[in-house]
Amino acid sequence: MSLYTISNLDKLPSIKIPPGLHNEVSTDATLLSVLGNTTIPEVSERLLNDHLAFVAYINHQPAGFGWMARRKAKIGELNHEFTLPQKNRYLWNFRTLAEYRGLGIYPALLQYIMKYEGDNVNRFWIIHAPENKSSLKGIVKSGFEYVGKLYAKADGTIALETRATAEAYHNLLNEMKLNPSTEAPASCWNCNSPYLKKREPSCCCSETTLTCTGSPLMFMAP
Repeated sequence: MSLYTISNLDKLPSIKIPPGLHNEVSTDATLLSVLGNTTIPEVSERLLNDHLAFVAYINHQPAGFGWMARRKAKIGELNHEFTLPQKNRYLWNFRTLAEYRGLGIYPALLQYIMKYEGDNVNRFWIIHAPENKSSLKGIVKSGFEYVGKLYAKADGTIALETRATAEAYHNLLNEMKLNPSTEAPASCWNCNSPYLKKREPSCCCSETTLTCTGSPLMFMAP
């Protein structure tokens, strides 16, 4: 998993807004459960735990959605729960419906959320899975900065690769229990993390020039 961040003081890059796009906050548990392919009780629990949902509409039709954690958050793929520093937000569980992909809804929704929060927030955090190239493009296009790779160490604890950017946010990362480590990260999170609910049958590296390293789980059944 790759971690990205952006400050409310950073200038947002100019992006193209899809025609007919309208973004808004939603507390409609039925709609959110359908869009996210989850249950109404799960949606209600998120809302009760101070998570805020946003829905993107194209010509009044739901086209995408995403969630923002304001107090506590969890990275399910790494089974990592953490408390956010004051005036920090964690953006998660974003999806654009298949028929609306490629229009630029994701970066537009991310920037909408940042503008919506305004001075209430100092910094936003977001992650993406390495194989999700479209998610990466949207995150970068909306203005986020790469912090580093998150991975499970051999003992199952979560670490962040040590690099200059990560060091710059040391105190905030420490509060979120995302401690930089000099231990070499695995090249494939699909093989590395023991916490994935859905594991791909092939290695993340199989379609790249990378050699899968640090992956004791690569022969586990999905």
